Amino acid sequence: MLLIACSCLGFAAMAVAARALSGFASAPQVASIRFGTGAVGGLMVFLLRRQRPALHRPFGLALRGLLGGVAVLLYFTAIDRLGAGPATMLNYCSPCYAALFAYLFLKERPGPLLYLGLLIATGGAVMVVVGTGTLAHPLSPGVGAVAGVLSGVVGGAAMATVHTLRKDTDSLTVFVAFCVVGLLVCLPFALADWRPLSPELWLRGAVVGVLAMVGQLLFTWGMGFTTASTGSATTQLTVALSFVLELLVLGVAPAALSAAGAAVCLLGVLVSVVRPREARRLP
Repeated sequence: MLLIACSCLGFAAMAVAARALSGFASAPQVASIRFGTGAVGGLMVFLLRRQRPALHRPFGLALRGLLGGVAVLLYFTAIDRLGAGPATMLNYCSPCYAALFAYLFLKERPGPLLYLGLLIATGGAVMVVVGTGTLAHPLSPGVGAVAGVLSGVVGGAAMATVHTLRKDTDSLTVFVAFCVVGLLVCLPFALADWRPLSPELWLRGAVVGVLAMVGQLLFTWGMGFTTASTGSATTQLTVALSFVLELLVLGVAPAALSAAGAAVCLLGVLVSVVRPREARRLP
């Protein structure tokens, strides 16, 4: 849990750095730069170690990359439309879905309060979306809001996949597979809306990639020592840090309703998954 908590700062800083590129680069473009930086960095580590990636579970690695790539693409779209804080809150409802997927597919029992937590977190997510001003009508959410909510669902499935892979696959292999497949997912969308970047903007994009790499490696490493439910719940620290860093770095304060919704989402996530003694295998 300590490793995952340390990864939260990297993820929060990455979200704010990605938001700083809004208007200069498209969301798929920033996501592609993130994945490209991570893939190059991870492969360089393998070269320095003179080791090969552990590719004995190709389907699982490809699935992790596919789910993670889609989740990141949706998340960066939400950041571009909503801002770092609200987008991160919607994305980080994923532990609720990770607990649900772990129950359905990994035979973990996260506890009887899962469904209550999901309901609470969903209500909080609605408050966050409304607070961003993207809902002109109750049944017509904006693109950023939809992307944020979906990124949480897909991200939950990706978290459960990471937990499964970490039983017999090293964290660096999982990370590199995530970056390579994620790049393949995002690059076609990026090329369709590619915008010329100055050297300074390329540097900003590289910062996004490096921060993501640090955060992801720490997260993937930490997931090998905890349950999918408990580990993913720890990532909620990223939400608070994203709001704080967005205020300190970009001078953007959250709307009161969004801040309240974030608190409700956090409560829902904690109710759903922070029950480590109950996270056991079903018979």
